[in-house]
Amino acid sequence: MQIIRGDTKAFKFQIIDANSQPITTVMDSVFFTVKKNYKNNAAIFQIRKNDMDFDSDGYYHCVITPDMTNGQDYGTYYFDIEYILNGVKKTPLVDKFIILPEVTFPVNEA
Repeated sequence: MQIIRGDTKAFKFQIIDANSQPITTVMDSVFFTVKKNYKNNAAIFQIRKNDMDFDSDGYYHCVITPDMTNGQDYGTYYFDIEYILNGVKKTPLVDKFIILPEVTFPVNEA
């Protein structure tokens, strides 16, 4: 996933079962977490289920807001999506999260 630092990015994802079908049951917890690297305990930011919308097709809708990436260094970070259902924790996706350089800064928007 890529984002220009300081921009807004909306995205959606489904949680897929072992038969490659979307799970339309609302999870107990869902986390979208971004970290500088795997070893960091502290997240750059995290979006939790309560901050996501869920639709009847089984999509969770997330929005990354400018304040989540403002001030972060350009470069490669890492994200995962983790969910908990009935006490079972799973992490179906881990991937790179790339913060790209911005060209128009807030000072240029006046």
